[in-house]
Amino acid sequence: MRNSMRRTRHKLNTLGRKAAARGRKVQTNLGELIAAAFDTAGNEVKDVARLLASPELGRASRSRIVLVQ
Repeated sequence: MRNSMRRTRHKLNTLGRKAAARGRKVQTNLGELIAAAFDTAGNEVKDVARLLASPELGRASRSRIVLVQ
């Protein structure tokens, strides 16, 4: 699970660096984050929820995602 968090955080950071090099911000919506989490963690909903609610992803995206069941 930690490797998948690291990969997702790395994808977000890479997007941010590319955008900064071009002088613009990256606009990522929640749907894109969820799709990236499913690509990274597989089809396990609990793993995706854990990944999206992780502090590492919150730091990488500079926002907090709260999932309510």
